[in-house]
Amino acid sequence: MSKAMKVWVVLLGLGLVFVWTAPARGDAVSEKRKAQNKLLAARAARVDAIRKLAERIRGLTITSETTVRDFVAENDTIETALMAWLNGMKQVGRPRWMEDGTCEVTLEVKMLQIVTTLKSFHKRYYKGNKIKHVDFDQMIVTNKVKVLRETGMGVPRPDLEEPAFVVIGEPALESLTYLHGSAKAYWLGNVTGRGRLMSVRAARVEALRRLGERISGVFINSTTTVRDFVAESDQIDVTMITFIRGAKEKSIFYHDAELIVEVEMAVKLRELLITLKSWGTKHYKGDRVKITEFDQLIIQARDKVITETGMGVPPEKYLKQATAEIRQTLAIATNAPGWISRTIRVTGNSAVDNSNGNPAQAKLMAYRAAELDGRRKLAEQISGLMITSNTSVRDFVAENDEIETSMLTFQQGGRVIPGSQKLMEDGTAQVTVEIDLAPLWRMVIYWQRKLSIRIA
Repeated sequence: MSKAMKVWVVLLGLGLVFVWTAPARGDAVSEKRKAQNKLLAARAARVDAIRKLAERIRGLTITSETTVRDFVAENDTIETALMAWLNGMKQVGRPRWMEDGTCEVTLEVKMLQIVTTLKSFHKRYYKGNKIKHVDFDQMIVTNKVKVLRETGMGVPRPDLEEPAFVVIGEPALESLTYLHGSAKAYWLGNVTGRGRLMSVRAARVEALRRLGERISGVFINSTTTVRDFVAESDQIDVTMITFIRGAKEKSIFYHDAELIVEVEMAVKLRELLITLKSWGTKHYKGDRVKITEFDQLIIQARDKVITETGMGVPPEKYLKQATAEIRQTLAIATNAPGWISRTIRVTGNSAVDNSNGNPAQAKLMAYRAAELDGRRKLAEQISGLMITSNTSVRDFVAENDEIETSMLTFQQGGRVIPGSQKLMEDGTAQVTVEIDLAPLWRMVIYWQRKLSIRIA
């Protein structure tokens, strides 16, 4: 037996024998480093999960006029106490370590626990009179969710990263962000763990920005949008941004042949409107927007959810192999045209066939004709979009019949705005149609790579 290796034999009470071979000194140092990396990654993932839980909790409604965010903002001590309490949240399952050195930790908290804790904070720290102790009992009824659950992601410090871990975890707790199949092989082979998480965060930020753009277009009444309402007060504007940051992460999707990751974020329209009403009551000083106008919108919104998807790529310095192909993928993804986050909306028109003996049928046929007219206008606008200063989508489509067919399929994905169908006094019909442009850019990337088309 060498000096570098020792074999210990332990006889257990049941007569079983357990043999453990101590690693050589150099291997022991390496094992210690891996263990340290795993613990650091798990700690970072837990902190990330706590931050996500805090954002979700602060968006919860206490009453129709007040959110937890308002309550927490009343006192710095309350905010500190909330964060300290979140540090003790229940962990769901074990930490899950990936081959690239990253770690995921899932935390959860029950709504009943949140209410009980807020009551405790109210009794110990709250000095105001706007929020009553009994108001917290309404939270369980107002907020439909019973359990808040968030998954945090972490990675060790750059100087300690050594991606040589074996995936462990509980199969029943499969993560939203876990890599599968060809996507797993592609990402683990080309990007470090830190680079993968940074690409996810970049996509998350883009999704939140797009959510903000969508929300800013919500109508309060026929003449006022949320954008105008928010602009009336800097405090409302800042709180709006914070609210959007608390949106829920729905899914993460990794492309299997390019270093692009998509993150889908969602926010409930009803929760947004309740929050807007709360901010208006607290900060709005004008008379253009009536706070009571939100009540009807809140009823109409029901459980409607606004979702947006952002895309991100890893920074080049975190690539394992900066091959020409990977550099091209990054260039394509990061040099996206300015219209990628836009939504095109047009109004189609048609005439009602007054000779039709069935007025109901004539109306429906007019709406359908107006919708088709709207889709035609969408196609015209899409064809005029510039990919670069020298190339338009129309030119790109003309490169290949397959691309043209794919483009027609994409244009059919336009949607009719609910409630936009109108019969005008002059006997014509109007229908508003819209389409998101982000999928179009993904289509451009796909066909450019598949057919090796150069866009100059």
